[in-house]
Amino acid sequence: MRTLQAAGLCVVAACLGFSWPAAAAGKYDGSAPMLCAVTAVSECTADGKCERSAPQAGNNLPNFMRVDVKGRVLRADDSSGRKTEIKASSVVDDQLMLQGIENGKAWNMVIKSDTGKWGGSVVEDDGLFALFGACTLP
Repeated sequence: MRTLQAAGLCVVAACLGFSWPAAAAGKYDGSAPMLCAVTAVSECTADGKCERSAPQAGNNLPNFMRVDVKGRVLRADDSSGRKTEIKASSVVDDQLMLQGIENGKAWNMVIKSDTGKWGGSVVEDDGLFALFGACTLP
């Protein structure tokens, strides 16, 4: 009897193991709010010169952002209260694409649906910030 129970548990565990990756696919597709960290920043000027900087190294960018696609808002996860409207969103080739406009700047963010890794930019007429990071589901 114990052998049958042990075999049954192994089958259940194996089925859970096979079904987990399918359930995890697409979890960063905007269906749930995400917390996203900024891990790398490059600042580029209009003449094409770029310099790497650390997040929050005098560039006024947040270290963490909350992304709520259903609520159509991206907000800094700090006490500043900064937020911006997500003007457009779509999933293309397993990537969540987000776009917005705020204070004379355009921004975009591309989040890989299966890993949560992301890249984005904040662009204005005289330069841009290239941003990279990773998201998690809180």
